Amino acid sequence: MRQALAALADFQKACITPYHTSIQEMLDETRHCYSDMVAQLGLAATLERLQYNTKWEADTLTVDDGMDREVFLDGRGLELVPSVFLSGTPRLHTFRDRTAGRTAAERAAVRPVRVLVFPVCPHGLASTALVKETQRTAKPLPQLLGRTRAAVLERLTEPQSTSELSSALRISATTASEHASVLRSSGLVSTTRNGGSVRHEVTALGALMLNSPTDPARTWCSDCADRRAVGTEAREQVA
Repeated sequence: MRQALAALADFQKACITPYHTSIQEMLDETRHCYSDMVAQLGLAATLERLQYNTKWEADTLTVDDGMDREVFLDGRGLELVPSVFLSGTPRLHTFRDRTAGRTAAERAAVRPVRVLVFPVCPHGLASTALVKETQRTAKPLPQLLGRTRAAVLERLTEPQSTSELSSALRISATTASEHASVLRSSGLVSTTRNGGSVRHEVTALGALMLNSPTDPARTWCSDCADRRAVGTEAREQVA
């Protein structure tokens, strides 16, 4: 067991850790895409679009994962978890709490958690889009403006006073005012005065700089790209 755990740790260090940010971004995008599809289209239609040999009929979810069995949720629900490395059909897993210190009877009474792990790309191409941390393009805005000034600009997508800016970024009011002044002179921030207070807000030019893409879009699978487009459209309709 110790050798197996050590091998898994080495595998994670070599194959997972270098791609951690890229993996997290892909999983977040998938969760947002499908949660928006569920909200807009409903669960049954979303499952049909997954294209994983899944079918929802008469309150029954059928998943063709090669195993012949029936699973009753008994009102406990089913957690859907995306996976970058899984391909093909989803896999159903059941987890029980084996917390130390509980008696056998207590552990047996704990309801199992049902988890349906589904691939981000059923064709097995998601992992080809992963980017190592050392290969990721650095965000140009902090390099251009400096880290603190870039943070000030990002913060001002919503109007804020100097004191609010100072508190949010944990910098002095004087420093916040100086950064806002430099950004204002560059046309990236506008400042309005109301009595004894001022409020800063990003301009159209500043918003354009904030929203400029840092990396080209990665489309590794046309079928999956089409499904993401449907999810994006659903998200915009909900918004």
